[in-house]
Amino acid sequence: MPDASPSAPITLVLPDGQAIERVRLYEREQLDTGLWMYRIGVPLWQTAVGGGVEPAEYGTWVTAEQLRPLPGIDLGGIPAHPRTRTSAPARWAWLLDGRAHGRPATVHAEGCRNATDRAHPLGTVQALDALARPGTTACTVCDAAEALLPILAHGQDDGG
Repeated sequence: MPDASPSAPITLVLPDGQAIERVRLYEREQLDTGLWMYRIGVPLWQTAVGGGVEPAEYGTWVTAEQLRPLPGIDLGGIPAHPRTRTSAPARWAWLLDGRAHGRPATVHAEGCRNATDRAHPLGTVQALDALARPGTTACTVCDAAEALLPILAHGQDDGG
């Protein structure tokens, strides 16, 4: 179901350089680090109940590096939230909890209730590197497994 909040079309640039035009931009938020994040909706198809397909929208947050404005489109009406939070949203910050008492090292989303006070912060690339090492797991209580493991698995696809 599309979001009813103000939006504007914008272009999403994928990692391989392909572009998806007319993605919906819904809001922007500045993190404590100063980085601006943008909430977008990407039009897709999904399997419908009973078979067939139906339109759907995948929502996610991206940085300005992944977006390009469309000529003639005014983005001024998009809600902006400058640095109002005391910490960065958990979806962009990770923690590595080292091996302890026979347990494997574990990557958690920042704020996870299962992370210990020994955990130290990681960026996304560092979290993926840690998960690629044998003996490191992703927490399933928080968003770590759901967010990071598909990315890691995609990088391991041998095409066969």
